[in-house]
Amino acid sequence: MLCTGILFFTGAVLAPSALHAQASQLQTSNPRKAGGQTTNQASNGDSKGAPADFAGVWYPSTGSTLGAATPDNPGQQFVWLDSEGKPLKGPLPLTAWGQERMKANRPTGPRTTSIDSDDPDFRCFPSGVPRIYLFLYPLEIVHTPGRVLMLFEYGHVIRQIFTDGRGHVQDAEPTWMGDSIGHWEGDTLIVDTTGFNDKTWLGYGGQPHSDALHVIERIHRIDHDSLMIDITLDDPKAYTMPLHTQKKYILKPDWNIMEFVCEDNSLNFLEYEKKVRIQP
Repeated sequence: MLCTGILFFTGAVLAPSALHAQASQLQTSNPRKAGGQTTNQASNGDSKGAPADFAGVWYPSTGSTLGAATPDNPGQQFVWLDSEGKPLKGPLPLTAWGQERMKANRPTGPRTTSIDSDDPDFRCFPSGVPRIYLFLYPLEIVHTPGRVLMLFEYGHVIRQIFTDGRGHVQDAEPTWMGDSIGHWEGDTLIVDTTGFNDKTWLGYGGQPHSDALHVIERIHRIDHDSLMIDITLDDPKAYTMPLHTQKKYILKPDWNIMEFVCEDNSLNFLEYEKKVRIQP
């Protein structure tokens, strides 16, 4: 299968702000009410029962938590941080299993197109957590009774975070996005996710994870227009130590989530790839 969604990487990802600026002129605007609240926030479900209201459309900041490819960590990636909040130096702390898995993966690169790559994202599979946060597409957060929903424009992925006090599903079939439960500590939403399959990557460079992956996110508002997601990964099968990173989002009160189509087996895309294939 082939995924024309990769064309979005070369087009929409490089100029998403312009696309959304155009789209917002065509869609119903979402003006602020008194006090800075927007109409979609005011009618966005059960935010009254939560200590904090994250409702609205958020666009990722391209700040210091995204890094370019390096010899140690190929492909666009998160900047992983040490205990002092400084970028980790050197290669990722992979276990022997993790090293073998990363060697077996075939990310895109100077001599590997998406035809040859086995990147699951190029085959229209869900990106998983935390990779879904890498893409420069907006997400909408919706509060409902007992749940917080994340509606990602990229792939039109819907993530459910259950806040009704339940535990993780026992002996459940592993999934691409995992099983997410949450609780509030003050105005911070703590999200605990397990139950992943091992089919997604952590970045474009083929960084692996296992089905033992455990992700903890701390989501809080820095100010009215800024949302921070602190992400900690623990995967002892793939990494010798936990990994930590952050992702910042900016409130976009006049935006709506747009349609995203990922198409398999596109002959037009195949012909395009043949034309741009890098020769030895």
